[in-house]
Amino acid sequence: MTRRGLLMGGAGVAAGAALWGARGSAVAAVDRSLNRFALDPAAPVPDAADLAAHRALFIADMHADCLKWDRDLLERSDYGHADLPRLHAGNTALQVFAMVTHSPVNLPWRDCLRASDPNHAAWLAALQGRPVRSARGRAYAQIDIFRDAVARSRDHPGPELRAILDAPGLMELIEARRDGAAVIGGLLGLEGGHWIGQHSEDEADVAAEIAALRDAGLRVFAPVHRFDNPLCGSSEGCARYGLTAMGRRALREAEDAGMVIDMAHASEDAIRDAAALLREPFVVSHTGVRAVCEAPCRPARNLSQDALRAVLDSGGVVGIGYWAHAVGEGVENIPRVMAHVMEMADRRGLDPAAHVALGSDFDGSVATQITAEGLAVVTTLLRRAGGGFDDRAISRIMGRNVCALLARRLTGGGPRMADRVEEVLAAGFA
Repeated sequence: MTRRGLLMGGAGVAAGAALWGARGSAVAAVDRSLNRFALDPAAPVPDAADLAAHRALFIADMHADCLKWDRDLLERSDYGHADLPRLHAGNTALQVFAMVTHSPVNLPWRDCLRASDPNHAAWLAALQGRPVRSARGRAYAQIDIFRDAVARSRDHPGPELRAILDAPGLMELIEARRDGAAVIGGLLGLEGGHWIGQHSEDEADVAAEIAALRDAGLRVFAPVHRFDNPLCGSSEGCARYGLTAMGRRALREAEDAGMVIDMAHASEDAIRDAAALLREPFVVSHTGVRAVCEAPCRPARNLSQDALRAVLDSGGVVGIGYWAHAVGEGVENIPRVMAHVMEMADRRGLDPAAHVALGSDFDGSVATQITAEGLAVVTTLLRRAGGGFDDRAISRIMGRNVCALLARRLTGGGPRMADRVEEVLAAGFA
């Protein structure tokens, strides 16, 4: 190669590196602007007793969108909401990592979202060098990112990330945490199976897609996100219909495959249909409740009384979020919303504390009022709230309810495994 050719080649490499660096800066800027904190200056400061109580808990969170962003899960970042070091600092033991694959932008002249609206997830994927045209491709790209983090964490100086694929694996995680191991369990969740049934009405193709996701490690399946899709309507969609034939097949296949069904973002009709269809408890992983939803809450994003009753009657779990659109401004609203769910469960003859959990929505393009490393604030809020928030209830809300449901639903589990998990967790981790 000539000197000129070498110079031109070097210039091309430099230009490519500069362009890639500019893309990275753009992603970081978007990340910083969308994944903010709205910390409450009136939030309680945990004292020594609160911190000790917090450290004795096995904490599980049902929803975070960390995989959407171009940050290394194993390294502490100074922006965004969560990564393994920050989760570890906050004593999180089990985290569901959900995968966003299609996210329409809110258009101010419409009160609903459509698949054809500008797709934030696609242009973010373009900036990050991920699949642009395919929601399925974006899902599997995030699966690969999760797997890579799991593998690298084994030789990394920080906490280990362990993929939880079955009930025995969950029990092994609990025992490792009890023995003091620096390990965090991760479950893969899908937030919207938008491509399933999009190009084929053959239910066998739906079954094949669910099987492929299961084989890839998916364990929490949410059929819909923020717009109506071929499986069901969304609470923020324009038609908001119930489960379609393909949606019913997808949920049945996922349930039979040992996945947890998550009806977060689903329409009223879809939640009602899921309650009638499913044989096992299902969850709504990250939400608020309309009945105690004050501005700036978004009613369409939160559960109605009928939807809440459907989840409770299934034996399921409701994950309460930390952002103002879910619970209102001020962290004191978090126990208030939880108390409403507990009261509703009690009215229905259920264990009031057995159906509430944490659903942070970290890195979900929201401004959270709690930080991942500052999770002891939630424990402190519950300890000081009084009422039904005794030590047993706090233990259940902070993690036992999620673990019991997973122990029942994941492969190798069942009621007996759930009882065993409950017994170990009830003893605490002090």
